[in-house]
Amino acid sequence: MMLADAINSATSEHAVYFLVTAYVESLHHFHHSLDIPERAIALPVNGLEDLKHRSLLLRDRIDRARETTMGAAEMAAILDCALGRLRTLCDESGAPAGGRQSTRRAA
Repeated sequence: MMLADAINSATSEHAVYFLVTAYVESLHHFHHSLDIPERAIALPVNGLEDLKHRSLLLRDRIDRARETTMGAAEMAAILDCALGRLRTLCDESGAPAGGRQSTRRAA
């Protein structure tokens, strides 16, 4: 997954949120066909807790579905990757997790 690689190599929280926001924004064009809940692709992305909530929302949808939807599974994987990278960056810097408040773009 190239996006996951980019997220894992991001050198700042800003870069992680930028990549996640661009990804989420790209899903607006065809999310209905991917069976992704509106709340999961809402903008702006409002920090670490928001990413956690979106990931849980997607995981719940995947768990309830008879067949795993590829779109929801991919998005959950990307969000989980971002959450992991943000935790690593916070650990490395000693800053509290979730310092980022929101992205600039709104739907």
